Amino acid sequence: MKYEIIDFHTHPYKNESDCICIHPTVIKRSPSEFLSDLERAGVSKFCGSVISFEKKPDDVSWWDYIKPLNDDALKLKEFYGDAYIPGCTIHPDFVEESILEIDRFIKAGVNLIGELVWYLQGYNTNCSQNMKKILNYASEKEMVLSVHPTSDDDMDKLCETHPNLIIVGAHPLEGEKFNRHIERAKKYKNYYIDLSGGGIYRYGATRRLIDEIGIDRILFGSDYPISNLQMYVDGVKNDRLLSEEEKRMILSENAKRILNIK
Repeated sequence: MKYEIIDFHTHPYKNESDCICIHPTVIKRSPSEFLSDLERAGVSKFCGSVISFEKKPDDVSWWDYIKPLNDDALKLKEFYGDAYIPGCTIHPDFVEESILEIDRFIKAGVNLIGELVWYLQGYNTNCSQNMKKILNYASEKEMVLSVHPTSDDDMDKLCETHPNLIIVGAHPLEGEKFNRHIERAKKYKNYYIDLSGGGIYRYGATRRLIDEIGIDRILFGSDYPISNLQMYVDGVKNDRLLSEEEKRMILSENAKRILNIK
């Protein structure tokens, strides 16, 4: 069966040299090739923030480091057209600047923040008073927050503090981390899970997520080009434990609903 696929979790880049794949000596993809890889795997739309693994220079502020990545994301939206839904990066040390960035992305027709990758962006909690101000504004504007999880307690507090904000946690992983994702989703109905970066490689993990929290809050994500895109697509499409309707919901329908995609 042919499925519509929306990859909720990718990290595009403006130049081939900026590709954040883990093995660049064997995988060097231009922005055009990035798109062709997605299309070859059956992905029609993809989401996510532009991030960098390059260390911030000491004489550059975190905002001057982040702002160009947001600029690149919006330029890539022009390049990819409707296929790309860029994610806005914000920072708790820059409240006014972050709010203006949210407005800039809204003006571009986007309601997605992140994936926020805090350990690359100079902070370690999404529950500071400054971040609370930014996310209160994001909630008022009906944004969706994609976040690389901080500590489990911090993530629980984030969901509790912003009950009207859709919060999508990436990388459900396994073991106790996986269990805490499930516990969080059971307790906080605004918490969603995307399957990227360790979400489905343990057999039965996706089935258990559905059984424990329901089908409506599970999103397909690959973390491409860091993770193997085709493995994630096949891992959902060919999972014998999932019904056709469940596959359809995970691969596209849930993302379309929260991102207001017609």
